Amino acid sequence: MFASFLIALLPQFADASIQSLEARLLDRNSSSEARVLVLEELAMRTGAVSWEACEAARAVARGPWTIDYVRVLGRAGEEALPELRKYARSKTASVRAEAVYSLVKADQAGGERFGRQKIHLRSEPVEARIAALRGLADRGSIMFRVEALRALSKETPAPLKLEALEILARNPGEGDVRYLIDVVDHAAGRVQGEAVRLLQEITGYRIDADARSWRYFMLKHDAEGTDFKRDSGPSEASHQTLSYMGIPIQGERIVFVLDASGSMNSPLAERTRESRGHRAVSELAELLPRLPDKAAFDIVFFESTIDGFGGGRLVNRRPARLDEAAEWLARRDFDGGTNLYGGLEEAFSRKGVEEIILLTDGMPSAGEVQSTHRILAWVQRWNRWRKVRVSTIGLSAPRKADSFLSKLAEQNGGVYRAIR
Repeated sequence: MFASFLIALLPQFADASIQSLEARLLDRNSSSEARVLVLEELAMRTGAVSWEACEAARAVARGPWTIDYVRVLGRAGEEALPELRKYARSKTASVRAEAVYSLVKADQAGGERFGRQKIHLRSEPVEARIAALRGLADRGSIMFRVEALRALSKETPAPLKLEALEILARNPGEGDVRYLIDVVDHAAGRVQGEAVRLLQEITGYRIDADARSWRYFMLKHDAEGTDFKRDSGPSEASHQTLSYMGIPIQGERIVFVLDASGSMNSPLAERTRESRGHRAVSELAELLPRLPDKAAFDIVFFESTIDGFGGGRLVNRRPARLDEAAEWLARRDFDGGTNLYGGLEEAFSRKGVEEIILLTDGMPSAGEVQSTHRILAWVQRWNRWRKVRVSTIGLSAPRKADSFLSKLAEQNGGVYRAIR
């Protein structure tokens, strides 16, 4: 009953202006359920929010909606700073990160110093350190580039390195090259891959993850007194990236989230003798043995219920586990509805996950959250400070799913592929 009530309200809230949303929060006749949904919508927006609206939101902000409340607080001006300082000590990492980001960005007097301190505090959750670095960049601090380059040191966690690389990618320069080569030398997985891609963008060279070759050409250009830019000679061979259903895999800790609803028994449009489910499973079974030796993975199937292979955690790519995964995949049946929200929630619960690939043939039709708009909001809560790459595949999915799946990928650093 509550879920259907929220779904009925969604269209008017999604299209409403910030002023209209604030008015709904301030309306004493509005139910707490409606005000929670308004708060969720406000958190997804940009633009200033009044202190009065924040006070009204505080009355309904409970559980995961506390994250939304603190995010909205950050857009309420100096009046909100004392409240933000309180939440910057929260034991919930995502709540703490939202408060840290807003303090760094909005506190004109002390935000920059506060942020620079937070970035390098190892006692801070990595989410808060990421938030501090992003806050420096978004406030236009003259020190954000220095701090981003410092964050690429060997001692920092991989998600913080990914944030630093994303910030450098906003305006990459030749001065970044030495630091990026060091990352290629000592990092692995997505961090190494992102550093290589940034080096290729800066220099025009198509060298793979080979730090010695990068250093050779850097020293060669230094000796010649020329910019580290590739000339018009023959191009180097490009690295062939491992992929699933055409989606390049960049991480070494990955969760495959696959639709197991009844519609996956339907035949493919171009291969009528093969079902959607069979193709999804067979391609995954072929891919798993080709994952890097140090990779860890899990597989999550979603229909009306959720079924995971790894028992709630990522499993190492060992021959015995690969054999178990192949047998598990071979027993897969397809039945029930499409609890896409549940599949994503399960994937994000995996500690250390770097990359998620979601495959579905339809729109959500089962589970706690079925609105695609709200699923995007929930993924923002889970991933805003975690840097998990989410890519999506629409396998013979209806065209109305394209907008949702492409937006989900775009908002989370991934790519979308539609297979008709």
